[in-house]
Order: sequence, then C-alpha cells, then structure tokens
Amino acid sequence: MTKPLYFYNGSTFELVGPTTPQSPIAYQTSAPTAPATGDLWIDSDGDVDTYNRQLTRYYFVATAGQTSITGIDANGLTLAYVAGSEAVYVNGALQVRGQDYTATNGTSVVMSSALAVNDVVEIFAYTAFTVANAYTKSETDGVAAAAAGLRMVVPTSVAVGSGTGSVDAIGNVTFSGASSVSLNGCFTSTYDNYRISFANMSNTASANIQLRFRVSGADNSTSNYRYAGNQTGTDGSSGISGAITTFIRIGYHTTGQRNFITGVDVINPFLTINTGTWNSNFDGSGANSYATMTTGMFNGDVSFDGFTVFPASGNISGTIRVYGYKD
Repeated sequence: MTKPLYFYNGSTFELVGPTTPQSPIAYQTSAPTAPATGDLWIDSDGDVDTYNRQLTRYYFVATAGQTSITGIDANGLTLAYVAGSEAVYVNGALQVRGQDYTATNGTSVVMSSALAVNDVVEIFAYTAFTVANAYTKSETDGVAAAAAGLRMVVPTSVAVGSGTGSVDAIGNVTFSGASSVSLNGCFTSTYDNYRISFANMSNTASANIQLRFRVSGADNSTSNYRYAGNQTGTDGSSGISGAITTFIRIGYHTTGQRNFITGVDVINPFLTINTGTWNSNFDGSGANSYATMTTGMFNGDVSFDGFTVFPASGNISGTIRVYGYKD
C-alpha cells in the first residue's frame, strides 16, 4: 500500500496514529467501516500523481547484514524504478546515489554498507505514465494545421511610399503617413484565395482607396484592371461607374475619420489566371456616411505575389492584415 511521506527536521515519521483513540491513520481506498472519533482516513489508491510523473513508495524492513533490496516490499508492491529517477531513504535519512547505494537495473537497490536488523528502507520511484486519449504536441499541431478557416499570412517585406511602415512576426503591417503601402510575398501556392483586412485607418484627405497587384516587388500598372459597384451616402450620392483603368477601387475614406471599415477578398491571385476581388466598405462618423460594395478583376494570366494600397490623394495610416483561406 502506498502512503504519503511526512517530514520533521529532515526525518520521516513512521505510520503511527493518535494516542487517543488507539488507532492508526488509515490509508485505504474506502472509508473505514467503524471509525472512532478522532480517527484519520486518507483516501489512497496506491499512487500519487505528480503532473506527468507517477510516484510510488516502497517500504522494506531489513534483515541483519542485508545489502540488496529487491522483490516484494512490506505492502505487497514489487520494486520497480527508472534508474536515476529514484530516491532511497534508510531510517528517514536520504542516501546518496552512487555513494551510499547503487541502482541501475530497475529492480534492485544495492547498499554500499550492510544494513542492521529492522532498518527501514524506503524507496521512492518516479515513473512516466501516459494519459489516456490525449493528443501529443505533434498531433495537436497536425489537427490545427488541417482545420479549415483563415490563416494569417506574414509578408516577406513591406515597402512604404513616404511615411513609415513595418511588419511584425505574426503578420501585422502597421504604417503611418504613407502615400502607398506595398506588401510583398503574401500570395503563394499555399492558398488559392485571400482576405485583406484593414484596421484603424485614417487619411489626410477625402479620397478613394485603391489597390494594385504586384510581382517580385513591382506594381503591375497596366490598364488591365476592371471594377464596378455601388456607393450610397447620407449626402444623397450614389453609384460607382464601371471602369477600365490601372487599379481597383476598394472604398472611399473621409478626411481624418477612423471609421473606415473594409475587407477585400482576393480570388486566385497566385494562379496564372484572371484575379478577382470583392469588397464592402463603410466610412464616416460625421455628417455624412458612405457604404460601398465593389467587385473587381485583373484581366490577364499573371501570377501575383503581393499588392499595393494607396489613396487617390493624401496619406494613410493604419494596419493591414492578410489571411489565407484554408479549405
């Protein structure tokens, strides 16, 4: 039977109970059938779990001249340990591994000096155990990697036209006072489709916000872009004329406002086929507000790996994040 260990001034207490009543502390898996007032019962199933290690206590009473401790202890447990993960006590005193005893084979402990009759030898063995129905780290990583959903992408680099900008370790692109913000290496063969998200955006002018695609660090500025959509404003404005031009319009931003909310879905940018976009945009917190929905396309078989966002006028500040759609 495995029991807890109690120490006082470096020595272990034996298993004795209170003097009144005359009964010991009970270590067992079920409650005593007829306990007396003052009795102590410790619910024990034989082992004590310590995180991912299991501690087992073995209790031997030595014979005169005994040097080898092995086999079944006084509580019916067969000695077993992992070499280097055991602690040996003689009459409550911790023994020094390799000096006071040798323990190498996992089933016996050899004392350097012969024991006296009735010496108490306690061996504490830590052994690893496996939790049932639990994922390992590699299995958990595999489940997360296989799950469908959005995956944040880290661009290989960021270029800012005037102002400042940078990308952090997880992919947040922050910029300030920028006439343009270019993200490189964010479209790859890993995903077919992507989501571009904007946060805390502001502009020094009231102007359209526009997008171009990039290849190897350079904008594609050809007249192969198409876009059309609808804009409704509280000032009565509406409509977006379709256009064949050198960019795709993704929204409108009022001077100084931080209520610019937009997200752009990009379809097949890395594949060598036409690249499509769809986005919705809301702007405004003053007298006028604008809601915009736009679809766009690059008409040409080009594989893109990045994009540039820029205002028709003014300088923009904020944060851009790119996510890949995991099927």
